[in-house]
Formats: sequence, C-alpha cells, structure tokens
Amino acid sequence: MSEMRLPDQAPLPPKSPEPPPGQGSLIAGILLAWVTFLVGEAVCAQAGPAAWCLPPAGILVWGIVLINGNKPRTGKGLLLGLASIFAVALLLVAACFGILSHSSFE
Repeated sequence: MSEMRLPDQAPLPPKSPEPPPGQGSLIAGILLAWVTFLVGEAVCAQAGPAAWCLPPAGILVWGIVLINGNKPRTGKGLLLGLASIFAVALLLVAACFGILSHSSFE
C-alpha cells in the first residue's frame, strides 16, 4: 500500500496578549451618577433642604474612590455625570430666569 503524506501543518499564530483587566465604562459611570442623584434626591426630599447636598457629595466621593481603585473609567464617568447634572441644573435656572424676565406681573 502506498503511504499518504499529510502536508506540514502551518505554524500557529502567536497568542494575542492578555486583555487588560476591566477598567469600567464611562457610560456606566454617567448613568450611575444620574440614577444615584435622582434616587438620592427623592429619598432626601423628606429629610429637608440640608440633606439635598448628600447625593452630589456621595457621587463625588464614589468617583474619587473608583478613580484611585480598580475602575478608573467608571470613576471618570461618575465625575462627568456629576458635571452634566450641574450643567442641566444651570440651564434650567437660566431658562426660569429667562421666562420670568419676559412676563409681566401686573
């Protein structure tokens, strides 16, 4: 019987480097900031005006802890979310002043 030779196998491609450990997500951080703010403000509304600064302070501390910890992108997202919350609040206040400046109180 004749022997059949198989072609030599091609060398395997080199293994890809290990992916870096999960560093979080900016979008997740922004969404967490908004959810934390909205739920926190709803809960703190019964406690009075003095408690209204607790959710933003909590988001700030949480973002700093995550930046220094193992999820820096999520921490940056939390801080970006906090900045977007302040930007929306500023725009709403400006819109209210714009509406009031064009109304007559006679």
